[in-house]
Amino acid sequence: MLAPIPAADDVDFLSLLSEVNRRRLLEGSTQDVFPAGALVFDPDSPPKAFLIERGLVRAYTTVPDGRQATVAFIHSKELVGTTMIVSHAPKLLAQVVAESTLRTLDLENVRQLASTENEVLAAVATALAARLRNATRLIAIRSLGSIRERLAYDLLDRAARSQLSVGRLDVSAKHAELADSIGSSREVVGRALSSLRAEGIVETAPGMVRVIDPMSLAGMVRAFGF
Repeated sequence: MLAPIPAADDVDFLSLLSEVNRRRLLEGSTQDVFPAGALVFDPDSPPKAFLIERGLVRAYTTVPDGRQATVAFIHSKELVGTTMIVSHAPKLLAQVVAESTLRTLDLENVRQLASTENEVLAAVATALAARLRNATRLIAIRSLGSIRERLAYDLLDRAARSQLSVGRLDVSAKHAELADSIGSSREVVGRALSSLRAEGIVETAPGMVRVIDPMSLAGMVRAFGF
């Protein structure tokens, strides 16, 4: 019997499998801890798929002039590299935003299971569907989210890009710049930042916001009702 498809976008990939298929899927896998800011996949890497046991990963694409576009923020218990199980590798990069424990799967083993076990193939399809919904969420939240949700996404996106160059989740922007970016006013953004600062999620200084708790910002983005 196939596992039921979850109604929510939170897909615990292993929970979709029977104990036997979980054991088979993890055969030959390796576990590693990666520091914040590490790149674990790029278009020149060999195809790979891994489970996030703990942490947060950003998938993004880029162009030669350095501009980037975030495709997904991927959370604990989710699968990264799902496309590579059933197709060729997309031109994406994967960045560890917060220290993460990743379990790299034996891709050939997983591909073989997906080709012979309906349950495994159904789990991969469920993960792919969730990734599509999450990508759509990132598009929608920028214009349809609340001020807090739009600001959370904007800060997380900017901070992740900054992390790649300076090694910290810093956002160099004034309140007015953030307001223009999310379609609000400087005063409203100032109040939203004060709330995030009071919750210990960010620290602020003139012209700079430092993200202290990226997991909370990612949770706000993930909670956007879509």
